[in-house]
This record gives sequence, C-alpha cells and structure tokens, in this order.
Amino acid sequence: MRNKNFITSTQKGNQKIKIDDFFTIVILGENHGYRMKSYGALPLIKIYNQSLIERQINTIKDIFVNFEIILCTGYESTKTVSFVREKFSDINIRIVENQIHYNSNCCESARLCLNNTANDNIIICGGGVVLLPSQLSIIDFTHSSIVTQSQIDDSNFEVGVIQNNGDFEQFSLGLKSEYWTEIVYLRGLKTINKFSSIISNLEYKNRFLFEAINELSKTTMIKVQKNNAKTIMNINNIKTLKRITKI
Repeated sequence: MRNKNFITSTQKGNQKIKIDDFFTIVILGENHGYRMKSYGALPLIKIYNQSLIERQINTIKDIFVNFEIILCTGYESTKTVSFVREKFSDINIRIVENQIHYNSNCCESARLCLNNTANDNIIICGGGVVLLPSQLSIIDFTHSSIVTQSQIDDSNFEVGVIQNNGDFEQFSLGLKSEYWTEIVYLRGLKTINKFSSIISNLEYKNRFLFEAINELSKTTMIKVQKNNAKTIMNINNIKTLKRITKI
C-alpha cells in the first residue's frame, strides 16, 4: 500500500491529528512485568478504571483513521483473548499468540506479528508503553524512525540512543542521556522485508528488538524523533505501575 500522506486536524482546542492512511500498529504484550506475575497479563493491567490495552487502543483511535492492530500475547493469553473479543468487537484488531514466550524474546513476537500483515506502514510498540496521542503524533511518517526522550527516574526505559543530527546510529545499553521509548515506525516494503529477514534468523529468536533495529540501521536510514510532550511511561515493574496510578 502506498503512503498517501493525508493529514487533517481534529477536535477543537487540542493538538491531536488524524492520519488518513492505513497503518498497522503492533503491540508486543506477551510478557508480564518484572515480578508482576500476580498482576496478570500485561495488556489487562488496570490503570485507574481502564486496562492498559484500552488506553493504548483509545490513543490509536485518536490519531489514526484507518488502522489495524496486531496484539501479541503469551502470558495468560486466554484471558487477554476473551477480554479483547468482548471489549473490542468493533475494532480491527487480531491477536497473535507467542506460545513459546518463556523461551523466546520480543524479536520472535515481532516476527509472528509481521507475518500477519502485508502493510507497508507499521508501528511496533512495547506492550507496557502507556501511549498518549501527543506522543504518536510527533512521528514523521515520511521515513522510518524511532521515538526517544530524555529519561526521568521512573519512566523505566533502559536502551540509550546514539544519533547524528537526527539520524539514528546505534542503540547502547550504557548510554544514559537519550532513551528509546520502545516505539519504532517502519515505512516501506523494502525496509519491512529487511527487518522481517533479520528477526526471522534463528539467532534472533532470543534477542531484543533493539538488537534487530541496530542490524537494520546498517543498511537503512532511520530517523530519531524526540518526545518533548508528556513523558512516555513504561509499565514493566511494580514501581512504575504505582507511580503511574498516583499521577
């Protein structure tokens, strides 16, 4: 599908946009948070009166007119499937289960999801990321990109970013200034096919997504988009969950 680049403003009195092209949003929700098994599946974690997946979907609806959502599940998958089928029967969403999530990593989950779409506009998002419209709307959809932000104590991202004038160079676990927010946009079939080829390699079954993006960047230009709006939070431990529910 070709990018039509239709952008229209919506909702008086705010900065939200509606993007009138067809997008695939992949949410990697196959795991539970660190020492959070008792809280259940990550997509179903409650933030006030809404589950995390509800908040993510509402944000997606605020930004995109035409979209599909592919949700990867694993831990307590049956509960997530039942909830999504009952709650979102009117949304173009399907579930892909990573049945070996205990013995694999997010590259395997991403591979399963990408095998379930033929679209050429794909956003991949970590399952614990608490999305807001302002955070997705900063993405420049004319090229592949990642979203970064300066770290605060409890936003809970770990992978630093090395860039050169807005061009992505490499992820680094040792860098502590600019952090990847676990949001990546892949544009164009050539780029997506390259990325799919990387994560389909058996050696990537137990690797993290940032490692695959590092490999992709060797042959593909990736831009860096910095989030200067409200801080993006990532729920992957109890400390972060408690902080978010107090905001």
